[in-house]
Amino acid sequence: MSTTVLLHSIGFGITTAAVIAIGAMGFTLQLGVTNVLNISYGNVMTIGAFASLIVERQHLGLAATIIAAPLAGAVVTIVLARTLFATYARRHGGPFDLLMVTLAVGLIIQYGLDALAHLQVFQFTFPSGSTLHVGPFVFTVLSLALVGFAALVFAALMGALRLTRMGKALRALSVDPKLARACGIPMRRIINLTWVLSGALAGLAGLVYVTNSLTVSAGSGLDFVVLVIAAALLGGAGSPAGAVLAALVVGIASEIVAALGGSYYSDAAALAILAVVLVLRPAARSWAAGSRDEVTV
Repeated sequence: MSTTVLLHSIGFGITTAAVIAIGAMGFTLQLGVTNVLNISYGNVMTIGAFASLIVERQHLGLAATIIAAPLAGAVVTIVLARTLFATYARRHGGPFDLLMVTLAVGLIIQYGLDALAHLQVFQFTFPSGSTLHVGPFVFTVLSLALVGFAALVFAALMGALRLTRMGKALRALSVDPKLARACGIPMRRIINLTWVLSGALAGLAGLVYVTNSLTVSAGSGLDFVVLVIAAALLGGAGSPAGAVLAALVVGIASEIVAALGGSYYSDAAALAILAVVLVLRPAARSWAAGSRDEVTV
C-alpha cells in the first residue's frame, strides 16, 4: 500500500469513526445501565435513517430532517423497552435470553422494512461539497461536517452526564445498580431516560450513516452494528469517552483493511478487533457473555 492510499484510508476512517462514535455512545450507555446486549440497535439506526429520508423527500427543511432521526429512534426504542423487553425481563429473562429477544426483534424490523421498501436501496440527496486538504489528509466539506457534528454530540452528552442530576444518577446506576437503588435514585425514570437517550443516539447515527453513504436499505443498520458493538466493547461498557476513542480505532482499521482487500473486508476488521478484545479483556468478555445475572429494564 502506498503512503497516499494509506493517508486517504485514514481520512476515510476518521469519517467512518464519526458514524460509529455516535452509535457506540448510545449503545455503551444502554449496555452499561441495563445490561442488555441490544442487537436490534442497528435496526433502530435504520429506522432513524428512513425517518430522515422520508422527511427530506417531503422537502420539510434541514432542521426537520435532522430532528426526525433521533425522534424516531427514541420512540421506537422506548416502546420496545417498556413493552417487549421489560415484559420478558420480568418473567426471569437473563442477559442471554434478552440478547436472543433483541436479535429476533431486529430481524422482524429488518424483514418488515424489506416488505415495505420492496428490497430497494434508496438514495439520500446531500451535496458533499468541495474537497479540502487538512494536513496530509483529504476530506470533503460534508465529511468534516460529520466529524464536527459527532464531536458536538459527544461534548453535549459528556456535559449532560457530568453536570446534570439525571446524568450523575445515570452514571451511578451504570456502576452499581444495587447501590444506586439503595441510595434512592429513581430507577425507573433513569432507565427510561437511558432507553430514550440511546434510541435518539441510534437514530442520529442512522442519519449520519446515510448522509455519509448517501444510500440506505433495510439491512444497513444491522450490517453496521458490528462496528458499533466492537467499538462499544473495546471502549468499555458505560464509557462514552472510551467508545469514541475505540470508534476511531475501529473506523481507521476498517478503512485500511477495505483499501487492502476491498470493502467486503471492512467488517472483518471489526470482527477481528472484537475477537481480540474478548480474548484480552475479561470485562468485555463478561459483558458479551451476559455473565451478570441482573438486567435492569
